[in-house]
Formats: sequence, structure tokens, C-alpha cells
Amino acid sequence: MKCVALVSGMLFAAALLAEPIKVACIGDSITYGTGIANRETDSYPAQLQQRLGADYEVRNFGNPGRGIYLHSWRGRERRGYRYMAEHQAALEWQPDIVICNLGINDNGEFIKKERIRPGTFAEDYKRLLADYQALPTKPKLYIWGKLAPLAPGQKFYRSPEPFLMQAELAKVAEATGAQLIDMQEPLRPLLMTAFPDKIHPTAEGAKVIAATVHEALTTKPEPPVALPEDIAETAEVWLCAGQSNMFWKLGWCSQADQEAAATADCDIRLWDFMSGKWHQITPQNAKDWSAMGVSFAIRRAKATGKPIALLYVAAGGASTESFLSEEVMAALDRDGKTKYPNLLKIVTNRKQIHENEDYPCKWCAREYPKRKNNKTEAYWWALNKLYREGIAKIRHLPLTGILWYQGESNATVNVAPDKPLADDYMLETLLAVIETLRPNKDVPFLMVGLPVMNRPWEPYRTAQQKACRLTGAIYLDTFGAGLGEMHNVHPKNKIPFVEMAAEAAAKAVK
Repeated sequence: MKCVALVSGMLFAAALLAEPIKVACIGDSITYGTGIANRETDSYPAQLQQRLGADYEVRNFGNPGRGIYLHSWRGRERRGYRYMAEHQAALEWQPDIVICNLGINDNGEFIKKERIRPGTFAEDYKRLLADYQALPTKPKLYIWGKLAPLAPGQKFYRSPEPFLMQAELAKVAEATGAQLIDMQEPLRPLLMTAFPDKIHPTAEGAKVIAATVHEALTTKPEPPVALPEDIAETAEVWLCAGQSNMFWKLGWCSQADQEAAATADCDIRLWDFMSGKWHQITPQNAKDWSAMGVSFAIRRAKATGKPIALLYVAAGGASTESFLSEEVMAALDRDGKTKYPNLLKIVTNRKQIHENEDYPCKWCAREYPKRKNNKTEAYWWALNKLYREGIAKIRHLPLTGILWYQGESNATVNVAPDKPLADDYMLETLLAVIETLRPNKDVPFLMVGLPVMNRPWEPYRTAQQKACRLTGAIYLDTFGAGLGEMHNVHPKNKIPFVEMAAEAAAKAVK
């Protein structure tokens, strides 16, 4: 009898193991499949089922018009998804995975409600997810951290609210352990073709959504970037960011042999955003990395006796806009007014830089389509690209300071005639990049001023100085010191620039 009972138990356990993994897609009309003729086969949950196969069971719990806010009404009925029958049905089904797409229908209320009670959106979202976290199945949670884009002509197209929501969605994910899914970038190329009513994607758009969710479900998330264990408690940590003059390799500079040899007496580690890996800088490989970064690290190591960890994010030709987070570009001040009106126009345009009529860096916009597959430069020029692929991955690390050498792409229109950009725009980009990169005002921000050259850069230098005065950042007056070359945008001798930065760092680091 014991044998029979044991076998029966094993068969029962095997049957349990064979049960499909339950995936609940909760959300609004995009999840429901509004506008798609054959919802049963072409909505994104249906197409996700096709991709996942028989080992999964995917159910669609979408309800058009629903949102996050619990105190929100749609006519005479509540708008909050938490009050809906679909929410209750999803809970009763006890899923193993929950994918939540909500937020678009909170447009129009977000700014108003957050002014009255900041954090309400995030708190209401956490309450919704808490219902699923309380289930016996303890489902894995996924939320759309960047919502599907709205097409030109839609009521809330170019509204700052979806971008401001992203910061709150990130807080929700951090608090709940949910994994964020970016639905904006995958759908952006279809913006003009797959959104016939300006908000609801076609079956083609749903296919992209299903593919994006499938990738999130089946790809192991990258572990967060960590400092090397042996120096984590003792190292100075410097973010070295910018465009070609920060990217410029030590091996391309004068005094390269001398500088490379000096690394033998220093413990310098460099995290490269392109590979996502740490490298020990040695005399043998030093010439392959940033001249500004490596030479600066040598001087900090010798001055402090500490290991130096460089967080290196730079690409040739990159404009400031690539380093900015969308949330900062759409930010409001304490009075609820737009902080950066010119940047808001660009980020809410939702188009690529060569299609975005508000993007003033015409050289980047013109060259981007031709060079976008070049992984050392134009690939990184797209709006917010260097932020997403570089800065966002290291924001959690404790910074000693920031060394910023960028501006050539933002100083002029960069097409003949070569004339400066508008003063207010130049200042906005500088203020916004300081806000994006610096975690707090106690972290020194060293801004390398544009040096001597036969280009009309004086207005940009003026903007750099003003931005530093307003924020407490440190302006390195390379022009006043006579640094640079009149006919070369890439000065070969970087040592005077580095020594100016190292001297400022010695005074600023407490």
C-alpha cells in the first residue's frame, strides 16, 4: 500500500510540475486590444501566448479606459483598475507572472494630483501590485516602466506627464521588486504607421509588444554594476563622461608613453559602458582608453594613495541630449512650471533626432542616419541613448566626482554658416546635464570649458560659466589658460587639461 501511495504521490507531483505557467496580462485598452479586429489571435496577450507556447497559459485581463489612481472617475464610474472585475478575476486565477500596463489613462490628472499629494501615483500602483504579491503563488511582477508612445494628433501627445510618470514607475519597481519593461523605444519606429487612432497599436504594433514582453520574460536581467570587491570600500569613484575629447585615446596623444608607464604605480579600474566590463589599467593597455580619464586617474591615485574607479561613458560627436534622462528633460520646478521648455519640446516630440523638428543640433541630426550603425559614435547619439545605456546603469554607485568634457556638438548649429545656438537653449542643456549626472550638490562636477579654437564658441563658454555659477559646479577655464589648438578640435596634448582638472579635484574633494 505504501508503494502505491508513493507512486500516486509521485504522479501527482509530476502532474503539478506539468501545469503551464500562468501569465496574467492586466492593463488598459492596449492590453485589451482595442481597435484590433481579431483580438483572440492578434491582441498582444494572444500573440504572447503564441510565442511562449504550451508551457505557458496567457490570459487577457485588459479593461479599456482604466488607470492607476484610486480616486479618479470616468463619468460616473471609477477609473482605477483595482476596482474592476478583471482585477478580481486575475487574482482568483492566481497567476505565476503578472504583466501590468497602466498609466496612459492617468494622463491629464497626473500633474494635478501629484501637486496636491506627491507620490500618490506610486502609492496607488503599489497598492494594486500588493494584491498580487499577497497571492499564494507569489507571482513575478513586470510593469511597463516606459509606456507605449502616443502618436501626433493624440490629445496628450507632447504632454510631459508620461515622462514624469517614468520616475514614479521606477520607484514602484524598486519598492516592489517588479521588473521594468521599456515599451516606448520598441514602438517608436511604428509611431506613424501602427497607431491609426493615435493611441492604440494595430496587430503589427501588438506583435512588437508581444516580442518585447517575451524577451523580458525569457532573458535573464543584467546584474547591477558593482564596484570591484577588492576596492569597493577604499576607491575614489569618478564618472568620466562626454564626447570625442573624453573618448580620445591616450595612444593618440602626446606623452602617451610616459602616461601609460605611470599606471604601473597606480591601481586604476575602468568600467567601460560599451562592454559593461571592468578593466585593470596597465602600461600595456592604458593607451587604448580615454586620455582624459586615465591621466586624471593617475594624478588622483598619486595624490590620495587610493585606488581609482573610472566610470567611462563617452562617444564621439555625442550631444548633451543623449546623456539626459527623459524625466529631467520634462521636469517641473517647485511651482509646477516647466524647468526646461526647449528640452521638453524635444523629448515630447517622440521622434528620432533626424525627424525631430525641435532638435537644434543640426549636424548630429543630419549625420545620424548615415552613421547610426557606427558603435563608437552615432549609434549613441539618439535622445537619451547614453543615459539609458550608460548613466542609468551606474547611478546607484557612490560618486566621488564627475569629470565632464563635452560641448562641441552643442555650441553651434554645426552647419554652414557655423553660428551659435540660442543662449537659452545652451544654458538649458548644461543645467539639465548637471541635474542628470550629479546625485547631489556635495559631489564635485568638473566642467571642462571649451578651449581655444577658431570657432564661435564664446557664447557656449559663457553658458558653461553661468551654469556652473547657478549650480555650484566647477568651471575649468581652458580658454582663459590658453589651452587648445586653433585649427584642431582634438588637442593632442591633454596633460594641461588633466592637470587643471586634477588641481580642481584636489580642492573640491573633502
